[in-house]
Amino acid sequence: MMKLSKLSYIAVAAALCGCAYSSDAIFPSLFGTDVQENSVNDNDAAAAGIVLGTTDFKPVNVSSVSDTGTFVGQKVMTFRNELSQLQKSIRNNNEQLQNVRKSVVSNALQYHKTVGMMEAKLQVGTTPGNPRMFDLLNSAQNNIQTMSSNLASLNQLTASVAADAANTDYLSEAIRSAYSISGAVDEDHAHLRTLENEANQTSVLMHSLMAEVNGDVARQQQYIDTANNNLAALNDAIKVGSYGVNNAVMATGAPSGFIRRAPLSKAGNSAPAVVSGRPLFSVSFANKNVNYKEGLKQAVGNAVAKKNNVMFDVVAVNPLKGVSAQNYASDVFQQIVGMGVSADRVNISSRTDVAASAPSVQVFVR
Repeated sequence: MMKLSKLSYIAVAAALCGCAYSSDAIFPSLFGTDVQENSVNDNDAAAAGIVLGTTDFKPVNVSSVSDTGTFVGQKVMTFRNELSQLQKSIRNNNEQLQNVRKSVVSNALQYHKTVGMMEAKLQVGTTPGNPRMFDLLNSAQNNIQTMSSNLASLNQLTASVAADAANTDYLSEAIRSAYSISGAVDEDHAHLRTLENEANQTSVLMHSLMAEVNGDVARQQQYIDTANNNLAALNDAIKVGSYGVNNAVMATGAPSGFIRRAPLSKAGNSAPAVVSGRPLFSVSFANKNVNYKEGLKQAVGNAVAKKNNVMFDVVAVNPLKGVSAQNYASDVFQQIVGMGVSADRVNISSRTDVAASAPSVQVFVR
């Protein structure tokens, strides 16, 4: 690997405390012209709901110069080698940026596809705690982990491009300073003018690259934050089987806005639960903070011990006036499922009791 001139290294060390060229990173080089073109498919990015920079950064090749044999001529050759290496760094950084952008778009498309499947299912309602829905949720969470990895790569790239941009600026200054060195021939100054122009173009391109990478970092961070918030909401919705009880299919005769889950009959139709007899467990919610979980756990455990495939019917008993028992029944449902009982063996329904003075929940077994 070619070395920077002593003058350039001293300047860079003073400003960056020893930052090196990003070309030390192992990436294949890109070759081409300074034509800028879109390398990320705009349609895919739009479909993924993500906005990224689209510039493909390709510097011009450094002009060939000959050594005139003077001291300035030797400096010209050194400057040319330094500029060539800086342009190689741009190509390396550009390739890494384009690869990360492709990964971002591809991963975001998969994330949106997965989230779309979950949202579609939750819109029509599904069994609370549906394990297949949680599998989709885990897949979406893996997509977010990939987003975080891409963000880390972009942050690393930002530091690398910043170091190269500083090196390019110092190189341009060193080239300008060389005009004042005595003992040069006309060809030396002609070569310096060519290199100065190309170094300035490289500096502009390098700073443009840095600006786009910084923009991509900010947008990717915002995208991750939004995705995390979205999955948190989906996690809550999966626990109850819908985006809220109003989206769920109702049991015949059940009050509007309450979830009803029933096992499928052999014909594949919902079979209404038959609730009768003495409840296995009953709890009144005359007060908001009722400690019922230990009693429920013991009752459910005893029922499962007696009959492994026991069915549970959770019934919300609503008073004619006052607070509804529907949310309390949903909590009881989740507690039972959390004890390891399959969701398809727990039905939930609702009824109104004119004699009830407070909301309550009853659990029956079949």
